Amino acid sequence: MTSKNHGGYPAFQTLTGGLSKFSRVLARSLAVLLVVWMVSGCSTLQVAYTFAEGSLESRAEDYLDLGPEQEVQVEAQASALIAWHRREMLPKYAAFLTAQADIAEAGGWTREQFAEAFAGFRALVDETVGGASPFVAAVLTGHTSPGKVVYIEERIAERNAERRAEEAERTPEEALEAWVEGRVERISRFTGALNDAQVAIIRGYAERGMTHIERWRVNRVKRQEAFIAFLQASPSEEAIAQFVHRILLHAHEIVDPDYRATSEDRWAMSEALYFDVLKSLSDEQRRELISTLRGYAADMVDLAEV
Repeated sequence: MTSKNHGGYPAFQTLTGGLSKFSRVLARSLAVLLVVWMVSGCSTLQVAYTFAEGSLESRAEDYLDLGPEQEVQVEAQASALIAWHRREMLPKYAAFLTAQADIAEAGGWTREQFAEAFAGFRALVDETVGGASPFVAAVLTGHTSPGKVVYIEERIAERNAERRAEEAERTPEEALEAWVEGRVERISRFTGALNDAQVAIIRGYAERGMTHIERWRVNRVKRQEAFIAFLQASPSEEAIAQFVHRILLHAHEIVDPDYRATSEDRWAMSEALYFDVLKSLSDEQRRELISTLRGYAADMVDLAEV
């Protein structure tokens, strides 16, 4: 294992709006580099995996009405999900990161190379969520009775109320600064400290991205409503797995089809942001990036073999 303090992949947060927090966390906690982001202050991916299983169980308890038998079910599925992710996905992530480190070492990405890399990242996310969905479904299949669904709905409503209160406390300027600071922090964990010009690049994209915020919030509510309505129909486990995958990554196929254009615009903006920052890296920052990517890849290979 390497001992470097790893950060997280900054673009992945574009996936995190819409379902119950339980389902979102199960999917996102095992996505391509989010395991690293979960424990940004820790030293290795091994530590991340140590905490990931307990994190999944804790989130389930926050949103699901669990009896003793269902708690055992959640524990079993969380363990199985992480074992699958370690075995099936980590080698693919390691290969992806190694390929990107090779490009960086050769002088950096052309625009075409970065578009290909970003598409590859999205494909890995899709494969991860698709593979994780059956484990989510194995838990949710026990929560389709009227009382269980009402419990989930009430927990979502509570969290939405908390979120609205938090959002109301921030001015637009404060929200923008939080957006900028979050991305600066995450990117700098890969590259080392960013300079003023690089922060300005991020700020420019942040100002553009803020126009999508309210539209994203509306879409999030629609996804949640669709999720509750779906569970109320007492779907099969297989149907739940298919729904989870679609509502997380292809929600326009289920609800709010007009949002697809907004979602794709957000993805395109993220791609352009990271490309512009990467093109601006100094030699020292590029060396740090290469070292970080190779360190992630080595940790993932080690974990996959455990």
